[in-house]
Amino acid sequence: MKRHLIFLILISLSFAFPAAAQEKISRPFEYSGFSKKEFKDYKKTSAYVTMSDGVKIAVDVYLPDKGPSISKFPAALEYTPYSRAFINPSMKPLDKKKGKNMFGGMGAEIPNPFCFSRQLLERGYAVVLADVRGSGASFGSRVDLMPRLGDDGAELVEWIAKQPWSNGAVGMKGGSYMAITTTLTASRRPPHLKAIFIMVYPFGFQDMYVGGILNQGFMSSYSDLLQTMNLNMNRVTGAFPVVPASPVIDEDGDGEMLDEIPIDKNGDGSFLDDYKYPDDPKDPPLYEDGKPRKHIYYLATRDHLKNPNLGEWMSKVLFIDTDASQVGLGPQFKGFNGYSISPISHIPEIMKSGIPIYHVGGWMDAQPRSVTQFFATARKTNPSKLLMTPGYHILMSPYYKYSGESQDKALSGITTETIRFFDRYLKGIKNGIDTEPPVTIFVIGKGWRQENEWPLARGVATDFYFDSGASLSSAAPATTGKDSYKTDFSHNSGFGPKKGNRWLMYIVPDDVPDRSDLDKQCLTYTSAPLDKDTEVTGHPIIDFFASSSAKNSDFFVYLEDVDASGKAVLITEHPFRAGFA
Repeated sequence: MKRHLIFLILISLSFAFPAAAQEKISRPFEYSGFSKKEFKDYKKTSAYVTMSDGVKIAVDVYLPDKGPSISKFPAALEYTPYSRAFINPSMKPLDKKKGKNMFGGMGAEIPNPFCFSRQLLERGYAVVLADVRGSGASFGSRVDLMPRLGDDGAELVEWIAKQPWSNGAVGMKGGSYMAITTTLTASRRPPHLKAIFIMVYPFGFQDMYVGGILNQGFMSSYSDLLQTMNLNMNRVTGAFPVVPASPVIDEDGDGEMLDEIPIDKNGDGSFLDDYKYPDDPKDPPLYEDGKPRKHIYYLATRDHLKNPNLGEWMSKVLFIDTDASQVGLGPQFKGFNGYSISPISHIPEIMKSGIPIYHVGGWMDAQPRSVTQFFATARKTNPSKLLMTPGYHILMSPYYKYSGESQDKALSGITTETIRFFDRYLKGIKNGIDTEPPVTIFVIGKGWRQENEWPLARGVATDFYFDSGASLSSAAPATTGKDSYKTDFSHNSGFGPKKGNRWLMYIVPDDVPDRSDLDKQCLTYTSAPLDKDTEVTGHPIIDFFASSSAKNSDFFVYLEDVDASGKAVLITEHPFRAGFA
């Protein structure tokens, strides 16, 4: 079948795994013979850790149990604004039963599934989950992305290293916001932080203002969701159900945690608007059991009201050099701007640390370039690994099925990579992860392949040109020309019933994005049929010149693979703002 190229820079790679079983296997997604599952259970404790400025951070510690007689463990820390654990009022009958539930928690508690790791516990790692200040059951407030989060993270790392159950080796892991808290922590260079495993991360201003355009569709809904979570609301309706974070302290000592959450008297999902305490000592929070308390959980959550809304202040940072104190963040942020308040500004300090870094990205994520750039920038100073999947921001993707691959195998393989990486750098196991090719990439249509670098050294730049007749030519046109286009504002590149796309991040299309009909609303250029298999790998660069009758112009560029039937499958895209009048 002949195929066409529409403006195409196709990520095309392959990777074959040997089928022969070996006593010791260590390669991407496969790992055996170097370490094994030794612990059948775990014990959990909760505590507040006081930071140097007095703010108390909520922490859950899970320790391996029912295994070898080991008293000290390496630790994996995940440091989240999305609650280290939830407590679900609908699971109230379980709260009286103090045993573990099917989710891995105690009673009605549910450990954050994106942070909790049975696999690490089984292999002899302590797992530590912490709520960032201004979230969960932690006290304090925060401005998202602020450097103070890195200070807190470094203090948590050193607190872990001093615990009687710690062997002094700490790793951090996490995706998206948790990757940001991890990189901020690593930039402080805490002595006991030995390795970081970070996934699908934005690096600040340039990822919120993609190509200079605010990602408003995501930012508005995400900011509201984050605020709802951080205020420990109970709202189970809508696309994203929210339940409160689990309390840390069982103040009445009855073994239950649900009764530590104040009564929501008006039933609106929030208990904060029902009481004026501590401003009015005569209006203290009330609890189901009627017992007196010091109101620890209420006071911690009340602090979170001081969190500025991320979407509101970010929408005012129109330029990367806008002073943060001018967008409502307060005088303490004077001198900070879109660059200095972003994680990308801390890369030099991370490079000085030399800490090993495993980067995981998705070709269809909104921020694949952050991942590849950080890897390529720090590789010479930091032992580095790069894994690029076909995933969207939550790493799921219809491109697995499109390519004939198993999504479940790939997602479980990322957990395997975490174990391989931490085994090498936290346990000192020489499993070869540091001597194999550092890059593993997914080739759409072919599968996985390992490489020695990114971008590929053997890559050859190939030019295509806009030509007459809406064609994309491999030869430069003999004369200059122009095409006219009237913007069609009905164009919407949300795909499938859920209208998902890479920019909404947590909404993944049900099938590969088919732009066959959407292309009719756009100005398109199509290549001649490709008469042989062609691998096109790399970062696309487009140069074009335009004039507009509008004062401001935003351009959206799509690269597509067109099959013989005319079906146009989206490969990648990017928006950019041309300028201001």
